[in-house]
Amino acid sequence: MMRATSCLAALAACAMLAGCGERDQSLATGARGEPLYKGAKNEFVAKGYTPGTREAWEAQLRSRALTQNEYNKTN
Repeated sequence: MMRATSCLAALAACAMLAGCGERDQSLATGARGEPLYKGAKNEFVAKGYTPGTREAWEAQLRSRALTQNEYNKTN
């Protein structure tokens, strides 16, 4: 009985510590270490967006944010 409770306690301690190994989630770079504004060059890119320039990337983010604003949709 004592062995089962100590095993259960060790298992619970491991489960609690599993969340402590969180990796960095910052948006500083993309998957390959490139800046995010370099963008993907595939068919999933928004129409009218040309990847590679920071200005075009910021303009695309602004236009996307405007289409998600409910106040703009109701007028």
